[in-house]
Amino acid sequence: MTTPSHSESPTILLRVCDGTFHMHRSFGDFAQALRSAEAYAGAGFRVAMISATGRFLMAFEPRNQRIAV
Repeated sequence: MTTPSHSESPTILLRVCDGTFHMHRSFGDFAQALRSAEAYAGAGFRVAMISATGRFLMAFEPRNQRIAV
């Protein structure tokens, strides 16, 4: 029985910001990171997508969508 010698690191980091604070979310799957970035931008947040090596990949500007109640 073998065990992995290291844990799998995230491949994509999202930096989510509303102008006052920011948070980071990490993903191992690019498609999931992309869907999450678009969802955060749709909710009014600014999002930067960064690779695990620190390279900037994409930016998503906030889109203020009205929500019917």
